[in-house]
Amino acid sequence: MRLIRYSADYDASIANLFHDTVHSACRGAYTPAELDAWAPDDIDAASWCEELGRTYTLLAIEDGNLIGFGNADISGNYIDRLYVAHDKIGHGIGKLLLRSLEAKLSGTVHVHASDTAMPFFRHMGYSIVRENHVLRHGIVLRNWYMEKEL
Repeated sequence: MRLIRYSADYDASIANLFHDTVHSACRGAYTPAELDAWAPDDIDAASWCEELGRTYTLLAIEDGNLIGFGNADISGNYIDRLYVAHDKIGHGIGKLLLRSLEAKLSGTVHVHASDTAMPFFRHMGYSIVRENHVLRHGIVLRNWYMEKEL
């Protein structure tokens, strides 16, 4: 497995991994309507990935296949997205991605973690600051605003 910088060549794989991971790994914590609002079936991959090209984005590649990705807004010290293929969760890929993103940041780092990801971020040294709610496609989703001092 290796980490590479973002490439638009992987946009379709990124969108598919995002959708599949949300609908598989998060299904016990969110309702079907919440999952559909968070990761709809009709994601426009190029449009959805556009921000990844503007931020510091890493892709985890194994045997030529995308198995995870994460991005950070370096100027804002914000971890925006961190997703690992549902069949690869627990293999250290998320830890490697997060540590590699954190290496580009300093001071207080922020993240909005889903109910599913919150225990992972706590394990990685982040503390819950507050419960947060975000509106996606008319559905309110709960997540957790968390911080870590680097």
